[in-house]
Amino acid sequence: MKITNTNYINQTYTSQTTSQGAQQQGNKAAEELSGAAATDSINLSATTRDLQKIEAAAQTPQPERAKLVQNLKEQVQNNTYTVKAEAVAEKIIGSIMDEVG
Repeated sequence: MKITNTNYINQTYTSQTTSQGAQQQGNKAAEELSGAAATDSINLSATTRDLQKIEAAAQTPQPERAKLVQNLKEQVQNNTYTVKAEAVAEKIIGSIMDEVG
């Protein structure tokens, strides 16, 4: 198949690229007139802000927790740490029940 009339295609392509170029030049001119370059901005949802607060709080050292961890380390090193099987089983069953229903 031979395409004989390409004037319409060329005119359409030329008008599109010309209008895009003019739009970009118009944007640059508007920036120059305003005296400042365009800036990016971001708006976070309330949930995201809450998660950031929680993360910051988790990163803050807690003296009570540090004492507990140090005590557990000493018990493990001295071989005096004992695992309470019933407590572990209750936690496992509780987490499974939470997932199921």
